[in-house]
Amino acid sequence: MIADYFWKIIFVIILIIGLKFWLDVNDKNNIYEKNLRALTEILETPPSKSDKQCQRLAFQSIFHLYEMDRIKRMKFLFFKGEKLDIGTVLKEIFDADYLDAKNSLIKDVLEENYSTAEEFGLFENEQSLEALEEGRATKIMGGPWRGELLVVGHYISPDISKKVQFHFVNRIILPKSVKAAMAFADITKDVRDRADRLKRGGVLDTKSFDEIIIQYNTIRELSTR
Repeated sequence: MIADYFWKIIFVIILIIGLKFWLDVNDKNNIYEKNLRALTEILETPPSKSDKQCQRLAFQSIFHLYEMDRIKRMKFLFFKGEKLDIGTVLKEIFDADYLDAKNSLIKDVLEENYSTAEEFGLFENEQSLEALEEGRATKIMGGPWRGELLVVGHYISPDISKKVQFHFVNRIILPKSVKAAMAFADITKDVRDRADRLKRGGVLDTKSFDEIIIQYNTIRELSTR
């Protein structure tokens, strides 16, 4: 009789542990899928001619990656967590075995913005995370720009070319003072190379690309005189 009760108790305990584990895994999967869907929606949204909208999407994309990364890194019993692979996420979103030129640009932008947000300590501050979730600018929490406002700028400034001004792959998060300084910067080799990648990715048209190259070559020629 006692043995029967003992095994019944053991069975109930195992059942409770199993149920708790299943609910925990299911809850985490739901969080991951929710943020994956939100990120997919952002990446599938056509470029908006609104700087505020571009800022919102850039910041929110970082938040969704953070949530997915947080879930990926969690340990499940004997299963070790792992870092989120943004390339793998994009292959899932675009249902592709490899990333083409355009999607590789998206991968680079997401990775750079996510790395910048992490470097600036945004993931360690609840208010910063709340701002990212809502798509708002927030203060930098760490590093040499601590206390400065983090904003969304451009790889290629609208002063150089307006064709990709509002495109997701041309938006980068950076300190407000750096964005202001970039507005007066000449076309550098990095800008030229970025324009080349945007052209190969089908984001920048040939005419606009040629105009950028002409500006670059002109500045380079003048600098050697």
